[in-house]
Amino acid sequence: MFGWKDTNAPISVRADRTGPSTDGLLITGQSGFVGGTHVASNLGWCAVETLGVGDKVLTFDHGMQTVVDIQRETRLAPEHVLSSAQCPVLVPEGALNNRKDMWLMPDQGILVESDAVMDALGDPFAIVSARALKGLRGIRSASPVDRLDVTLLAFANDEIIYVDGGMLAFCPRTRNILAETPLVDGALYDVLDMRAARALVEGLIDDDDDGAALICDPDEVAGVITQNNRPARPPRPLS
Repeated sequence: MFGWKDTNAPISVRADRTGPSTDGLLITGQSGFVGGTHVASNLGWCAVETLGVGDKVLTFDHGMQTVVDIQRETRLAPEHVLSSAQCPVLVPEGALNNRKDMWLMPDQGILVESDAVMDALGDPFAIVSARALKGLRGIRSASPVDRLDVTLLAFANDEIIYVDGGMLAFCPRTRNILAETPLVDGALYDVLDMRAARALVEGLIDDDDDGAALICDPDEVAGVITQNNRPARPPRPLS
């Protein structure tokens, strides 16, 4: 998933699936949350490692949705430094309303709202990888801690979920790798390539360090959990 599973890769990985049998299927795309990351669910803000298949998580476009598959992996840090494309991304405490330092996997997709996206795509929302955020509010690649426990969540459809501090993170649905491309044409969410993502983030950095493009008010999200009202854009149809 992150280029670290190869037997020659410098990361030791232990994988575990927590869910129904999905032979031939794989959670693909920019997914993966480090242990300790909190997710908005029907039970409130829950640590991602405590979630199980069948639990409901608050999504940006479709309200509460059921987790249909979970994959968990343990990654052990190598003795030498990883390339910037492999290094986890450190979001310093407070950078995006997070209450403590937060780790993101380098290719984890994050939803950004920007007029620049509206100009290009007709929609003010797009997904960028976590490593494209480097330089915004002190976000940077960093040497990983000794151990990272990573959880991947999947739903029946591609979804955006709320994580620590009101950040919006992309969870692509489980796909049949023999029959589908990772992200088919007409997908609900626009995933920017690295060049376009960096151009967008550099615009945010120049625009008075605008972190608001990446987060919702966490108090508003908490109210949605208890009142079952939506804080985001009008619902978009499920595929």
